[in-house]
Amino acid sequence: MAKSISRISKLLVDRNGVDPDEVLARRRRFTIALRLGDDVAGSRSLQLAALTAARLVVRCFPGAVRVEASDAVLDAPARVGAPLKTSLGKALAGEVGKKGWAPGPTEHVLLFGAVAHDGSATRVTYDGWVGAAGPEAQLSRHAEREHCSLAPVLAAALAVSEIFLAFARVDLQATRRVVGLSLWRPDLKTNDPEAIGPVVTFLPKRAWLLGLGHLGNAYLWALATMPYARPEDLLLYLLDFDKVETTNVETGVLFRRRDLAHLKTRVCSSWLQQFGIETRLIERLFDEHFVRRGDEPALALSGFDNNEARLHLVGAGFGRVIDSGLGGTATNFDTIGLRTWPNVRSPSDIWPLVSGQEQEKANTAIEAAAKANAGYRRLKRGACGLIELAGKSVAVPFVGMTAATLVLADALRVLHDGGKIENLKLRLGSVADGVDVAWSQYGGDDLAAVAYTSAA
Repeated sequence: MAKSISRISKLLVDRNGVDPDEVLARRRRFTIALRLGDDVAGSRSLQLAALTAARLVVRCFPGAVRVEASDAVLDAPARVGAPLKTSLGKALAGEVGKKGWAPGPTEHVLLFGAVAHDGSATRVTYDGWVGAAGPEAQLSRHAEREHCSLAPVLAAALAVSEIFLAFARVDLQATRRVVGLSLWRPDLKTNDPEAIGPVVTFLPKRAWLLGLGHLGNAYLWALATMPYARPEDLLLYLLDFDKVETTNVETGVLFRRRDLAHLKTRVCSSWLQQFGIETRLIERLFDEHFVRRGDEPALALSGFDNNEARLHLVGAGFGRVIDSGLGGTATNFDTIGLRTWPNVRSPSDIWPLVSGQEQEKANTAIEAAAKANAGYRRLKRGACGLIELAGKSVAVPFVGMTAATLVLADALRVLHDGGKIENLKLRLGSVADGVDVAWSQYGGDDLAAVAYTSAA
């Protein structure tokens, strides 16, 4: 009998009242194969797409991931990910475990590179700043030019999103349609020539990572897998004061079970050191007393999960803040919002606070939902315990990974004469319908806030 509820399983518990143990059993039975073409052996970006997908899939569908690739591909050097100086097969084994090599039937197949499938499968592809996923019969491989390392990460996240939305019956069109997004111009269709974007030649080299949970982990994966000519040029200030908990392991793409009860800052720093990336650790609450020193990074990547903390970003002395927020209920968990600061809107408009009366009303609704939900009653917890569990957010890692590509793309656009996003909102279940974007132009202060170095 489960004692708590997985943030991923919570979607079906909240929506359908399913027993949490049954939801987890369903996720474990849903088997996915990652099928790699021979050209993956020599492609950094194809390897990055496959490794990103592996990290996401094993968390959504634990113990149910298989790898299909030739010996030549598996024996090829790993060109991305940690640890380096190993084979791609060993890098993948570190993600999918021993079960990942057992033959057997699969529910779904993801295709990477020059490989096909004799049935329905999802193609993962990209070009420039564009990431896309869709049925092999509908989606041909893009040119897969390695302009921007965020594109293969995005393509993998979109592919896993489609599979999960179909698995959870969130959207009947999922896995039956083509989905794509341009990180250079999210407002354009992906077949627009302007959506491809330029070759990335500069990368950010100093930044704050504020909050190291679901979003913070995804930010770090997207950053650390960028093609730095000298990884040691990257200096990251990691701020968090929490320890890794069980729910963090399945939503944070860097965390493992061995990290439980360890401080998030220490775990993330240790992972980054495998790449030669330098860190500074700040293990304290981010509040109204926090002020950046002049010799510290001016760029802040915010991964907070509440507006109280976000409002403190305004007076902290950062030159540029890029913040994202995710939906947390069964009806909006796949929603992503991105806001930047400075902004034409006021802080209270960007990050509004919930009034005491509104919070009390929300708590009453949560209490009523917990008492009426058969899935929660099976946990046999006291009333306070059930209400606490019901108040936790639904979270799935592909949403945070998609958000991370949007956040890091903003830091790259300023270095490559792109447009400045003030606010952005999208929903993965309806990304084909368009993205709501408010644009402006970068100024000298924006550029000055992003210290940069060369890409390889």
